[in-house]
Amino acid sequence: MNLKKKGLLSALAFCAASAVMAVPSNWNLYIPGANNPNDVKADVEGSGYKTFTNFSSHFSLVKNEANGKYCLKLNTLDGKNDVIMFPLSGSEKKLTVIFKAQGSEDPDKAGTPYGLLWTSLQQGSYQAILRHNASNQIKGATGSTKMKNAAGKNENIVSDWADYRLVFDIGDSGKMTASFYRNGVLRHQTKDFVKDRSEFTDDFNEEEFTGKGNYFLFGENDGGTNGFARYAYILLIKDEDVASKSLEDLSKLANFDLAQLPVTKDAGPASRRPAAKPAGINMLASEIKQDASYVDPSTINGDSLDFNALPYSKNAVQKVESDGKVLAKEIKSLKIKFAATVNPAKATNAKKKTFATIAEAIEAVEPDSYIKVMPGFYHETLNITKSGIKLIGTNPATTVIYGYEADTGGIDGNQLVKVNLLPANTDATPGAAPVKKQVENPDDATFSAMNITFYNKGAEWNKTWGSSERRSITLALYGVQKAYLKNCVFLGQQDTIYWRSGRVYAKNCYIEGEVDFLCGGATALLDNCHIYSLNYKNGGYIVAAAAADTANDKTSEYAKGWVFKNCVLDADKAMKESKKVYLGRGTWTGGSATAATSTGKTVYINCDIAEHINAKGWTDWDNVNTVSKAFFREYKNTGAGSISESKDNRQLLSDEEYNSQYSSVEKILGYKPEL
Repeated sequence: MNLKKKGLLSALAFCAASAVMAVPSNWNLYIPGANNPNDVKADVEGSGYKTFTNFSSHFSLVKNEANGKYCLKLNTLDGKNDVIMFPLSGSEKKLTVIFKAQGSEDPDKAGTPYGLLWTSLQQGSYQAILRHNASNQIKGATGSTKMKNAAGKNENIVSDWADYRLVFDIGDSGKMTASFYRNGVLRHQTKDFVKDRSEFTDDFNEEEFTGKGNYFLFGENDGGTNGFARYAYILLIKDEDVASKSLEDLSKLANFDLAQLPVTKDAGPASRRPAAKPAGINMLASEIKQDASYVDPSTINGDSLDFNALPYSKNAVQKVESDGKVLAKEIKSLKIKFAATVNPAKATNAKKKTFATIAEAIEAVEPDSYIKVMPGFYHETLNITKSGIKLIGTNPATTVIYGYEADTGGIDGNQLVKVNLLPANTDATPGAAPVKKQVENPDDATFSAMNITFYNKGAEWNKTWGSSERRSITLALYGVQKAYLKNCVFLGQQDTIYWRSGRVYAKNCYIEGEVDFLCGGATALLDNCHIYSLNYKNGGYIVAAAAADTANDKTSEYAKGWVFKNCVLDADKAMKESKKVYLGRGTWTGGSATAATSTGKTVYINCDIAEHINAKGWTDWDNVNTVSKAFFREYKNTGAGSISESKDNRQLLSDEEYNSQYSSVEKILGYKPEL
């Protein structure tokens, strides 16, 4: 314990012991305010910690005027991560971290906590992690434990002060076991596993974070999870087993009452959410509490999207037709008998089957109906439960369904258009147990869309008021046996496309996003599509393939996974420079109702792949759902991001596999797609 004379006297004010005792040399106790109550940086560094560039904007000392006590407060609600570092020798075999903490729930998301902590023990190039995030999980380098009470309900572990112990046991060959205790109860353990961080990059831009070294980190570094918490103290104990010692026992050795409950009047964060979501497709400064000089990066001028510079990404669209005359001729050639027309310029007239909204039209028609969607910006969230609905737009540049759906931490709560053809009362949440019968009439469980843009602006809106939620699903498919999508545009960020099940044919479409922006357990053929990776500081993953949905007979029978054929894979300039985008990662086990032994599949065939793809191509989800267990293949691709021979994670599809399983639409999907 490194305490100056003034700090020592301050520390003793907290102390229940009547005499000063020698603190063990292998202990380090940081007592907020004990070193320098007027300067948090000096205070933390006075106990041997190193701080970094943005420390003072994220850490502060909170004083209770009633008793003069301080707590260290962490606040990374600006979306920027930060930590403090304690150096280690590298010879440690055990590190115990004890602290008392109180967090806060997000006032804008009922029942959702802010991240309480993120910690990491680095030994050489190996790293063990224990963290708590906004999904209310304790996570390690692999695996996670949802914080639930005895009744199985979400447990609030942040609002009250609690005692925490993190124990890192370091074995041979860099193996570590990381254990998380709350109020003396083991809540999560990651056993005998660490991450090899030899190629580690961080968000702090500090030279110390090279992926190698010997140190302990404490703070917030969990990607999109923002942290908010107060800490009464932080006690580090090296190479000593104190599992049998209570806080009262440890207090005597520390000369500090570790068990005493802090009393603070520091309020949690106030709500940042604007009173209402924006009314139109352009966000106005007055609507989102921004300065009048604010300009929506997705500003749309006139009544059409600019396909040479899309909103937000500013990317130019390939593969999608937006010439109105060409599209009008194609629609006419189909000789479609429309059951209803949607035209926002006209009032609803049910007798003439003309409606102002898409939802009204769907409600009015019978299953297996064609609905013509005239040009317009449709601010609608759709939940389609009728089979055979076919939405036919006139032009994807002028026919746009949009919304601001990115409100929760789960994929099910952030969906713009949801097509749910599962039997009534089916539990379709990610990871739910399979249902015995997926649909009543499998051949009739269909959905089609043509010449429409699906635009979920929720993640963009969230950024304006500081929310980190980026999941913005444009189209979700549940229980759909056959889906036909042509000449459509899908604009989101994380999880742009969620096709939980079914056999999906998408032709001449444009899809953009960042993390897992095509995900689920469907068999999907993307034919001649444009796949664009947005700029995201942590890199990105194109596909999060779940195993074929075992609750869907046809999906299981034709379990080809995600197949990209004759597609263009491109990215933002920053992603091309960083090369931090992966083609996909190990099987997403939460994506569908799957058997435990099932695995995801993704295949790229004859695609033009730009240089944004990481040289490894694919990466593990965790140490269980690895690349080696999945079916990831590439075949006759071109471009700077492609490969010409199998190596390590990247394996070529054999000619035999291609000819027998992937050489035609029918072999992939088991049917001939038609509108």
